[in-house]
Amino acid sequence: MEKTPQTRRESQDGSHDEAAIPPGSWRRSISNEPANPLRRRFLKKAALATAGTALLTGGYASLWEPNHLEITRFTLALPRLPLAFDGIRVVHFSDVHLGFHMDEQDLRELADRIAGLEPDLLCFTGDIVDDYAVSMKAAVPVMASMHATLGKFAILGNHDYRGLPAGVQELYPKTGFTLLRNEHVIVERAGQRMAIVGLEDDIMGKPNPRRAIHGLPDEMCKLLLMHEPDYADVAARMSFDLQLSGHTHGGQVRLPVIGAPMPPPGGRKYIQGLFHVGTDRMPLYVSRGIGMTQLPIRVLCRPELSVITLKSGQ
Repeated sequence: MEKTPQTRRESQDGSHDEAAIPPGSWRRSISNEPANPLRRRFLKKAALATAGTALLTGGYASLWEPNHLEITRFTLALPRLPLAFDGIRVVHFSDVHLGFHMDEQDLRELADRIAGLEPDLLCFTGDIVDDYAVSMKAAVPVMASMHATLGKFAILGNHDYRGLPAGVQELYPKTGFTLLRNEHVIVERAGQRMAIVGLEDDIMGKPNPRRAIHGLPDEMCKLLLMHEPDYADVAARMSFDLQLSGHTHGGQVRLPVIGAPMPPPGGRKYIQGLFHVGTDRMPLYVSRGIGMTQLPIRVLCRPELSVITLKSGQ
């Protein structure tokens, strides 16, 4: 018969007691040494620094960056742009997302900024609301106050189809914007003409570029409004001279080195800024947009108004 392992325990009077320790058990040693005060102080400072960084980052992403609009200015030469349009100023904005941390007062401030830019053409590339048309009602007078000498044009974005696009579509005539859904408008200046073409959303609608440009001369300069920027691969094969898009918010959250970790479908190839697409190098500009969706934050991706001066190549 096996004997239970014994340990010898010495009492204060020097006697020894034996106590059995069951097989497989263990004994924890307790140190009487005091905790290192330097280590405790370091851990406390590290915890405070982590909490402070989180608060600062959160405040920057939710309060500072979304409220600091950036105005991007650049010039584009379009070979087919008529001389009469040489030097016109196109102001492009996108993705307002009314109803998601954005209301008519925010839009009024945007309208003031747009007025100061004195646009010849004002182009909006979709997502005026985040979910429902009711969010747009109070903003209609603000949109109506926006002015451009050659006209204001808009298209629907994928969010504008939520709660039925008819609601948003019915409000647009009151804004003074011409809503383009697979159609075009001819703009005339000093006897020369160019076309503004707008397509339906590529995710929620049915874009039909052939229908949109039907009846236009092949040689006419055509400016395309399309919500999803990746559609440029199609548009570049159809002799458009310039495509303006939004949808991506520039990623909304961008990380150093990585860039935008989660761009949306329809905007994973062309995320922000200027590109030249296809064999004819059609210019595409992707706006970072005005508002936000899903998360009320922006990181390294400020909201944007773009001002594009068009130069004639003729």
